[in-house]
Amino acid sequence: MIRLNGQQVLVVAKESVKYSLINPHLLYDSIPSSQAQIPTFPAVRENRAVFDYYDEPQAGNYLPELLYQHFHNGDLIREGYFLLTEASLENGYKGAYSDKLGLFFGQYQNTNIREMDFGSIPKTLPLSPLNQLEGKDAYCYPTILNDFFYGPNGAGIGYSGKINDYAVSYTAGPKVPMFFAGWVLQKLAAITGIRVSGSFFTHPVWSKLILFNLKEAESESITIAHHLPPLTVTEFILELRKIANLKFEFNAVERSLKIDFWDDSLLQPTQRNWTAKAVKGEIKTPETNTRMQLTMQMDGNDGMTKDKPAFFADFVSEETEGNRNGIAQVNMKFSSLAVDESTGLPICKQEGQSSQFGQQAKPFSPRLLFWHGITDGLPIALPGLSGITLSPAGLAETCWKETIALRKRMFYLQKQFILNEADLAKLDFSQKYHCEGVDYLLAQVNVGVPVKEVAECLLVGGG
Repeated sequence: MIRLNGQQVLVVAKESVKYSLINPHLLYDSIPSSQAQIPTFPAVRENRAVFDYYDEPQAGNYLPELLYQHFHNGDLIREGYFLLTEASLENGYKGAYSDKLGLFFGQYQNTNIREMDFGSIPKTLPLSPLNQLEGKDAYCYPTILNDFFYGPNGAGIGYSGKINDYAVSYTAGPKVPMFFAGWVLQKLAAITGIRVSGSFFTHPVWSKLILFNLKEAESESITIAHHLPPLTVTEFILELRKIANLKFEFNAVERSLKIDFWDDSLLQPTQRNWTAKAVKGEIKTPETNTRMQLTMQMDGNDGMTKDKPAFFADFVSEETEGNRNGIAQVNMKFSSLAVDESTGLPICKQEGQSSQFGQQAKPFSPRLLFWHGITDGLPIALPGLSGITLSPAGLAETCWKETIALRKRMFYLQKQFILNEADLAKLDFSQKYHCEGVDYLLAQVNVGVPVKEVAECLLVGGG
């Protein structure tokens, strides 16, 4: 049974909806969408009413996207949206299915977050190292070494060489608020009309992640967007995903996004066994890129990282005998700051954004730090916390460890399964499926509903 906006539509009895269901967790530079070939709905009285008699020329051009739900024996097989493309009394109603994951954030999808209205907050004096908004950690003022914030003009105004200089309280010099990544994600969700949840927001380390910036807060009111990285909404979430190897579970109908950790999913025990459903025979192909390379994009305007320090060197997993040993690259736009050996403080050598010497347009690249709080009398943020470091090698050892191990063993299997509608209703692309002695991830499932033929599946082995 198919419902559009909650109303049942009639389908020709022998017709199936052909689904191509895609695992959304295996790509890092895009948000893949599943596809469906929906049969033409006949132009019978019940269906015409659902489509508000759009086939009639007098009906005008207004027809919004319709909520699409496909049920079988009470199980919800798939939901998304139906977009009408053609209507006539003779040929019926033709249209396309979309899960809208590629347009999850709607009109804001490709908007630079620095151009969005995150609101403003008062710069309340005296400044507090850590500040909450609506009961949540929102922004902080960590001390950063940067003797070049005002370029060559700093010495002439007695600049100490520190952003957010602190000695019991904040002293003279540039004040730069740095916002927590989790808080910005939640604020972004509110602006775009979605709900976010997941373990990322409560993790003891990742909940301390802050967005470094070089925008001086000069007025009594702080415009939040000015202190955010120059990324679009899509870039922002995908680049955060690369850093912590996050798992995104989108639900376009419920307008919700659950953010967890992909490596945690790979560590979960396999609970589903499809051996009895397997059709004899398969095609196995190797993954040629069995090594992984993690690389961070440095800020070319920062004199401390212009020549990439060893700490930020690319991570490349080791070669394995018997593998093709090609390299799969994950290029990250986020990086972090170097640490000054003598003081233990984060350090950069870069002009900031300030009106004092006409520096309003000085650029800065996306960078991250972990907020430590007041340590030895100073408000500290560093590129590492509790064993997790914001470097390619550090992330490989912590957040990417299981993914790198999977890539090392990876192969693909094209195999047919005899699935029923209940199996499809319970599909979970974040879980592993057992078949004939091997655990797999599902990369793609092609199947018609009602089920009349075998399902064509692409499996990822090595898990």
